[in-house]
Amino acid sequence: MTYDIFIISAAKFRIRQQAEHIAIEQGSPETAARWLARVFDRIDGLAEMPRRYALAIEDAWCAYEVRRIPIGQFVVFFTIVDETQSVWVIHAKHGRQLTRPDDLPEDLESLEDGA
Repeated sequence: MTYDIFIISAAKFRIRQQAEHIAIEQGSPETAARWLARVFDRIDGLAEMPRRYALAIEDAWCAYEVRRIPIGQFVVFFTIVDETQSVWVIHAKHGRQLTRPDDLPEDLESLEDGA
């Protein structure tokens, strides 16, 4: 079974923000481009067998399932919606940052509004 992949705007912003930090603050645009390609390769890989990634600790905060993809020191959070055969990337952060409950969507119905 192949899943469609969607990334909500807040998660896109956080990924872009990290890439800009690597490119500008660390002065390494080539590394930022490689890092960004790696992140999107992992996200694209969710189309096949997304449950291979572990549940996130943040799963306890939500009424829906939350899983995580570690990418070096960066973490991408996602949920799987079997009814629509879709995977939604719902949050992304550097591993040193704390996740707050309000960083994650309240419910699955709100996902389409944040895409």
